[in-house]
Amino acid sequence: MSRMYHLSIISIRRWHPMDKWEEDFLREIVELDTNSDEKKNYTECTEVIGRYCEDAGLKVSVHDSKHDGINQPNIVAELDSGAKNTILLCTHYDVVPAGDEEKWTHPPFELLVKNGKVYGRGTTDDKGNIVACVSAAKELINRGSSKVNWKILVSPNEEIGGEWGIDYLINGPPKIRGDFAIVVDSGPSYVSIGASGVLAGTITINGTQGHAGYPFKFNNAIHLSIPLMNEMLGYSDRRRKITSKLPAPPGSPYQHLWGRFSMTMYQAGSKTNIIPGKAELSFDCRLIPEEDPKDIEEDIKSFLAEASEAVFVDTDIEFKVRLHGWGSDPENPFIKTLHAAVNDAVSSEIPISADLGGNDGHYFTSVGIPTACYGTIADDSNFHGIDEWLSLADYENVKNTLITFSEMCK
Repeated sequence: MSRMYHLSIISIRRWHPMDKWEEDFLREIVELDTNSDEKKNYTECTEVIGRYCEDAGLKVSVHDSKHDGINQPNIVAELDSGAKNTILLCTHYDVVPAGDEEKWTHPPFELLVKNGKVYGRGTTDDKGNIVACVSAAKELINRGSSKVNWKILVSPNEEIGGEWGIDYLINGPPKIRGDFAIVVDSGPSYVSIGASGVLAGTITINGTQGHAGYPFKFNNAIHLSIPLMNEMLGYSDRRRKITSKLPAPPGSPYQHLWGRFSMTMYQAGSKTNIIPGKAELSFDCRLIPEEDPKDIEEDIKSFLAEASEAVFVDTDIEFKVRLHGWGSDPENPFIKTLHAAVNDAVSSEIPISADLGGNDGHYFTSVGIPTACYGTIADDSNFHGIDEWLSLADYENVKNTLITFSEMCK
């Protein structure tokens, strides 16, 4: 998921404390370590979320993929206002690992509220957004004012691709459907209506292994890699010239979303006295929403073959990640209403853009559901890092946006 260039708006709007119900809700789920590596506490976390959803007046159902024999429950919490249209709100309860907990100023799985910020792993990505959705639904039910139905989707696995989370809900047996989707797992500084696709993989440079005392006898894979990597920089230049019709986020070097290719990891050698016979070069290629990953895969293969031949290197390539980008029409009535609701909540004009990274929006658009993204995840909130925090100003704005949006819909 991308949250690039989303800065907290805490400086331009006064924050208000969460009420006790909201803070208790967030505290209970943050205190459960639901990191996507270990997949623990998933059942316990969804039980807590389900309890608060029911307390808010929502109808709750649980859909567990039980992939590999591990409980991986998904929650669907419904607000039925008797309306003709249904809005899907996409969130997730899995988090990235806390890392070195000794480097945290405060324990990562204990909630700390201080100076308009709430600290803890998952506070902003994405447990704070779960609470914002459920709290907004509670308020709408109390008012009886929603002009649309809601289905709040709370899933695991987002941090590792979403296959047994939101993908399972949309494309698996539940077959959840709606008229519009909001991925509440984004940032507060713009409304996103699209995201980049991803192609990632590994290029293997083949040499010959041998004793380092006899380098003249062997083809050193590291040495072979150097001219090849220099050739591959040309592919970065090629990708940079590919542009989308969708606008790039604020702070980007280009006006519209553009293609990118980066060499990201390199592995070679096992001992200092051994000439390495193999090196592995990993890469990440970002696609604009209009591109098909299959076409770009062939383009990368063709460019690599020419580059390898040019520098007399034997290579292989393996693609490990293939994700489609996606984009929605900015003139869609739901998107225009969401944009207006955001502007009302923050008392400012927030732009419409597309994300430089990928996110779960493609699961919805792939089945014809127009989608947008908005949430609390500011770029300066240390999400995925040490001392992650949630801005209470951003939290309030997301909650108020969802309420206003549901009351403005026709």
